[in-house]
Amino acid sequence: MTNDQEEVLVGALIKGPIISMSSNLPVTEAAKLMKNHQVGSVIIKDEDIVGILTKGDIIQRVVGRALDPGIVLAGDAMSKPVCFVSSDETLDATIRHMSNLKIERILVVDAQDSSKALGIVSTNDLLTFAPELLAIHREQQMIMAQPNSELTPPHLQGFCDDCGNYSVNLSTANGYTLCKQCIGDQTIEDQIDDDEIM
Repeated sequence: MTNDQEEVLVGALIKGPIISMSSNLPVTEAAKLMKNHQVGSVIIKDEDIVGILTKGDIIQRVVGRALDPGIVLAGDAMSKPVCFVSSDETLDATIRHMSNLKIERILVVDAQDSSKALGIVSTNDLLTFAPELLAIHREQQMIMAQPNSELTPPHLQGFCDDCGNYSVNLSTANGYTLCKQCIGDQTIEDQIDDDEIM
């Protein structure tokens, strides 16, 4: 990897304007905005930015609870406070920051004026832009997570080999590095295969 790749700044990943809406509008309006603009999140803004509403928030806090998205307000389903990073931050530092916060999207603000929001960057944006950088970061995390004892299972951070999502609690299984969800799915599949054999 060249030095140029290491010095790419997160501000370079911003694709378009921020999509925002008021906190007192229903979640259905947020879903329409996400669909129309082909984005995975919207900023919730009244006078100032008060939160962020993602597809995951809608699934977990509205649909998963069998609530009516036409009644639930964006302000009640959003994540807050909004985590942000300066536009002059490197990709590697941004990945570490998102990993520590356990988030998949982060607000990028102007390096000269932190009150000026520029856009949102996701882990998928980072992966698409610099897969080599992410692969190296993942290897570093795996090396750092090596257990001191064979009795202690390693706790790995990085991207799941199956679903591709970032996780701070990966495990190894059958030569793959998997998140808890995918390991659970694999266990269910193994049980089904065993039942079919019997």
